[in-house]
Amino acid sequence: MQALTLTWGAMVLCAAGLVACGGGEDESGALRSEGAASEPMARLRSGSPMVQVVLQPTDLDFPGPERGFYRFATDPSRITADSLLYVVQEGQRLVYTPADLSAYRTRSLPSSYLNKLDTGFANLRRQGLKAVLRFAYNYPETESEYLNAQDATLSRVKSHIQQLQPVLQRNADVIAVMQGGFIGAWGEWHTSSNNLTTPARKVAVRDALLQALPAQRLLQVRYPADLARWYPEPVTFAQWMSSSPPPAGRIGLHNDCFLASMDDVGTYFAETATGSQTLRTYAQQATAVTGAGGETCAPSEPTQARMTCADILREGAAYHMSYLNRDYYEGFFAQWQAGGCLAEVSRRLGYRLVLQTVAHSSTAVHRGMLAWSVTLLNQGWARPLNERSLVLSLVDMQGQTTVLPLPGTDLRQAAPGEPLLLGGEITLPATLAAGTYRVHLGAPDPAASLAVNPAYTLRFANADDGVTGVQWMASQGTLALGTTLLVQ
Repeated sequence: MQALTLTWGAMVLCAAGLVACGGGEDESGALRSEGAASEPMARLRSGSPMVQVVLQPTDLDFPGPERGFYRFATDPSRITADSLLYVVQEGQRLVYTPADLSAYRTRSLPSSYLNKLDTGFANLRRQGLKAVLRFAYNYPETESEYLNAQDATLSRVKSHIQQLQPVLQRNADVIAVMQGGFIGAWGEWHTSSNNLTTPARKVAVRDALLQALPAQRLLQVRYPADLARWYPEPVTFAQWMSSSPPPAGRIGLHNDCFLASMDDVGTYFAETATGSQTLRTYAQQATAVTGAGGETCAPSEPTQARMTCADILREGAAYHMSYLNRDYYEGFFAQWQAGGCLAEVSRRLGYRLVLQTVAHSSTAVHRGMLAWSVTLLNQGWARPLNERSLVLSLVDMQGQTTVLPLPGTDLRQAAPGEPLLLGGEITLPATLAAGTYRVHLGAPDPAASLAVNPAYTLRFANADDGVTGVQWMASQGTLALGTTLLVQ
């Protein structure tokens, strides 16, 4: 095994038995291990004793932001304050919002439409939802109509994207991911009436979209062949996690005919079977970092569709699917329901983070250091799509909460099936008075507009425990650990 240079924090964890020292650091520098020992750190430099909680997993299915089954909504300009409450009531947190630009193929977007988009995103925010967003110039009613679908000229597309840039920037908090759109039938980057599918014009649209989106928001494109042409080497984890990611670190994939035929209805089309397999291998490697999403579709050759539970469980994991359309195509869902795996598919789409142990100082001095460590396992198919970090919440006896961000805990580090250990020390704020505090762990949305809304917090896949006091606090979006911190 390759030799490692351990930081002071890593050496403390090793010495305390919290991590197998033959583990290592990933490309982000976060401490990782292949397993966690059962005993907490005995003492740190401050001499503070530690308290540790061992947590239990749960099979409970619950909604999570930016993952899972999505519901087909409407143009975001038409979303009202309560039009999507049924999505929340049915246990989803993600909607697909196909923005219809068919009325503007030959003219600029009017300010009235842009203002309605802002209103629609505000209504998403009120309902605790996020969007898979796509703009397109046509939405054919049937697959036989798409051959005559009309899009816009390249200059018009670029102008529209530039007009949309302020809207996208203002509302990035409720955009889970943006799909390429704009080009061709349904915005799926095929069958363009304005010849937008040439390599050069695809690049022009790609670059305009990357310019319009915030740097930390992911763009997904329809075809692996395009991504492989632009970036022959699949995106690396370091590129994706960079504070200023290069284009390769900002683009993923969506598959709108997942499992529906031998080449997923053109998704992996190539002249040879070897070429098609090469695209599949590339997609699996790329989505291991960025995840993927999309929908199934009506099989053109039913005998080629892969509709069994074995198919979805194998390929959902292989292609790191973060989200799927629950409204289409029903034939797949009927098969998964009959096969007994629909609930498992629902649980495993995207991330599913199970806390294994949490440890923290049991006492600390005013304005002193608080040590902490977390071990967790991602039982989902993909990493979280967007940045999200852990916080400790200290709740005093009057119920007032002090939130302490834990640096270096971006949960995108949690690769599927791999344990992750994070730990370190933080300085207590001067405003934190002496006293006893109940300790909670949370993973709020990083956007200030959503951080205090429990609908946008990541819920850990852990069971409540009446003995230890572990309990999910739904109204706060935090996990009470059943532990306390005494500040002296």
